[in-house]
Amino acid sequence: MDNTSQRDNQDASNRQYAGDLVRLLVKQGFSHWFYCPGSRDAPLGYALNRLAASHRLNLHVRIDERDAAFMALGSTRAGHPAVLVMTSGTAVGNALPAVMEAAHAGLPLLVLSADRPAALRGTGANQTTWQPGIFGDFVRFATDIQPGVTAAELQQAVSAAVASCRGVSPSPHPATDEKHFPLPGPVHINASFIEPLAPPETIEAFAARASASAIVSEDPLDPHQAPRGTLLIAGNLSDATYADLCETVENAGIPVLAEPQTAWRRHPNAVRGYAKAAGTTLSAVVEHNLERVIVAGRPTLTRPITRLVTRRDIPVETVGAPGTTVNLADNIARQWTDASTLACELAKAAKPSPHSTPHQSAETPESWLEMWRVAGEDAVAALTQDWGFHSAAQTIWDSTMTAPEPVDLYLGASLTIRVFDAVARNSAPNRVFTNRGLAGIDGTIASAWGAALARRQPMRLVLGDVSFFHDLGALCHGRTEEVPNLQVIVINNGGGRIFGGLEHGVAPADTFTRMFLTAQVGDVCGLARAAGWQAERVDSLAELASALTQPVKGLSLWEVVL
Repeated sequence: MDNTSQRDNQDASNRQYAGDLVRLLVKQGFSHWFYCPGSRDAPLGYALNRLAASHRLNLHVRIDERDAAFMALGSTRAGHPAVLVMTSGTAVGNALPAVMEAAHAGLPLLVLSADRPAALRGTGANQTTWQPGIFGDFVRFATDIQPGVTAAELQQAVSAAVASCRGVSPSPHPATDEKHFPLPGPVHINASFIEPLAPPETIEAFAARASASAIVSEDPLDPHQAPRGTLLIAGNLSDATYADLCETVENAGIPVLAEPQTAWRRHPNAVRGYAKAAGTTLSAVVEHNLERVIVAGRPTLTRPITRLVTRRDIPVETVGAPGTTVNLADNIARQWTDASTLACELAKAAKPSPHSTPHQSAETPESWLEMWRVAGEDAVAALTQDWGFHSAAQTIWDSTMTAPEPVDLYLGASLTIRVFDAVARNSAPNRVFTNRGLAGIDGTIASAWGAALARRQPMRLVLGDVSFFHDLGALCHGRTEEVPNLQVIVINNGGGRIFGGLEHGVAPADTFTRMFLTAQVGDVCGLARAAGWQAERVDSLAELASALTQPVKGLSLWEVVL
């Protein structure tokens, strides 16, 4: 079976599975659905949107899983049992307070979380954690449904969940002292979906758009004449490797593809715009000339880099504590593994490939490293030529690096960290922080506030508008509490634009707008001022550059409107 046929079969299976799951629950009387956008739960989102359009259910879309959970709780308390739907990762954990309340109040709340298949858990991928059993004894029943489930098995799992939810069957996990008879209460269905997570027509349209927008060099390199060599890819948790390998990597001329929060981004060989370059201009060169990949930490930001570390035809070595060599190419399954838990000998990891001597020609750069640098800078130039997120990010990064007094930088998850990853130069501000364990957008303002209190030096936080609205409570503080020097920069691009760079971005406009974009009603500056912050709006690169010259003192917010 070719790749296209396999993909179509998987999509058909996903659509059938998600649609059947939703329809079974609707038939059981769950008419109110509270959906929080994500990528892994997208098959459920598409199914819900279709049924809502035909008035078979009441659909409510919210960006904050904690709030959505309590909304579902309120609906259930009002006599309309509700289903809460969310994606994988921290999104699931945000439902715990509402689940606890439902458990002790005896309310039939149903939580439906999306997940990766069991075989892909624990691989270090974004937003992958252990969701089965996450609510412990606070749920009456929990089930973990895997792809490939039969119609009969799905029916059985749903029936058991609904019966436990209503308290008409024995409860394996009673949440109260009433252990001798069933009680109504919350249940948890964890449903795993395999890619593709969007309909085939959407994926095809996305591929066509990506191809049309690819950055192509005016003088494309001949892959057979290009130099050959090694790449070092650095992600989260990679800083422990820096001191031991820094000099050797520089001397060997190894290009460094490093996420902006890592020490490796300060390395002289760090390449800007690497993901765009690897995904477009250098794709053929990489395919023919890449001989080895060294991975430090856990890179998770971009698909082109994920594809590099999962290639089967080249050695992929992980760098951690010295002592043991692990070559991922020998792993038949070859699923990406959290490199922070692995290790190899530093001497071997840093040794250049025996075939790394460049093949010189008049048309190619002088070295493997220079080729990457040129391609990366070309990509950045294309990304930053107009007023937008990338040019704003570069201005913020450069201003923070050159501030008269040290300023820490905290970067929000989702699109923000990816944009900074593309444009950040290979020198860093005092410290760069970001939440990359599960890469959730929840609690970003609170995290930066806590870091600023601990560090006792100015902190600049950059996040998107959806992340801002997700953490409004963190704007508030007690009258007697210590206030840090914290500046929040909200990049207001009108919703969850990260989905525009995924397959879902080419879904029908009404579907994309409601189920993924989720632009919020609210005055960013007004909300900040109401909580006691100084807040202003900027509408141009010149205004942003001027604003960044002001010292980071007290609580201030700049809304950058794109």
